[in-house]
Amino acid sequence: MKKYVIDRGCKKCCSCLWACPAQAISLTRDTAVIDQAKCRRCGACVESCPTEAISVYDLPAQTSPESENPPTKK
Repeated sequence: MKKYVIDRGCKKCCSCLWACPAQAISLTRDTAVIDQAKCRRCGACVESCPTEAISVYDLPAQTSPESENPPTKK
């Protein structure tokens, strides 16, 4: 299972929001956020981000995306 996470490099340009076919990304006051329950893990957001602020993490098979366990960065 993969988890997509937007970090502090986000400039709120909305490129990922427009690129996401699942409409899993929304804006907060400080950054964009990915709703892991809606995310299709297609990578469109990663490809569209001009600041490379989206990271992809591999999660252990038994771990859900909402888990508090720290993921291993790919």
